[in-house]
Amino acid sequence: MIQFKLDKNSFVPFYRQIVDMVLSGISAGTLLPGERLPTIRDMAVKLEINPNTVVKAYSQLQLLSVLDMQQGTGVFVRPNVVGSVAAEEKQKAAEILCRDFVGRAQLQNISIDDLIKYLNDMQKHA
Repeated sequence: MIQFKLDKNSFVPFYRQIVDMVLSGISAGTLLPGERLPTIRDMAVKLEINPNTVVKAYSQLQLLSVLDMQQGTGVFVRPNVVGSVAAEEKQKAAEILCRDFVGRAQLQNISIDDLIKYLNDMQKHA
């Protein structure tokens, strides 16, 4: 079981941080297929957030076919999600890194075209 902890200073919404933690946990093998996650209420209390935020995160994970939410039983990691989550997690991580990178570059008045040029030059010399 992974330890859920939110970064209260992050610009990433809390529900998205929960989604990312679950996907990362599955990819890393710290959340196993069939493993039970905290209830909505338990997660909300532990993270000191509104239960609706947890509902939103769990619902998104259910739509991604990562979680099974069973009324009265709990929330479980679906079987056979490890391979598909790894690819999706990699894409999401790359997307987040690129957004952050481009945002920081724009603050320095560096265009995306310049970034691409610099990255291509770095790749040639790596």
